Amino acid sequence: MSEGIVRVEDGWRAPAFRGLGVGELVIDDRLRLRIGSNEIMLCSWAELVADERAYGLSAWPQTNLGKATELLRQVVAEVSVSDQGVLRVLFAGGWRLLVPASDERSAWTVTVRGHGFLTAKPGGGVAVSGSSSGISS
Repeated sequence: MSEGIVRVEDGWRAPAFRGLGVGELVIDDRLRLRIGSNEIMLCSWAELVADERAYGLSAWPQTNLGKATELLRQVVAEVSVSDQGVLRVLFAGGWRLLVPASDERSAWTVTVRGHGFLTAKPGGGVAVSGSSSGISS
């Protein structure tokens, strides 16, 4: 069984996402990627690097959501979070999703079902919550 959320030298990793494909994309005032029973929620601007081009993504105001739909079925290679609050999602096909911290609000949340969650703090940093068995130091 893969670990949920793991502390590493420069931040956090969520190995529970590795090898799973994006199965559902929900767009409302946020952009939610459902990956297995886990979720990545984007609450601010993100950068998607795909096909050697960078695309700014946002659910509100709606920006490049057509490109965002191409994330469906992309397989996750790694989900990592820096101590400064930057979320990075690498996909097996070479695509990358980068979500910087926001000064005004939480920019993103990573939820690993049954293990806990990571969320960006406004202004930078990371809040961590979860069961003692799901988060490793």
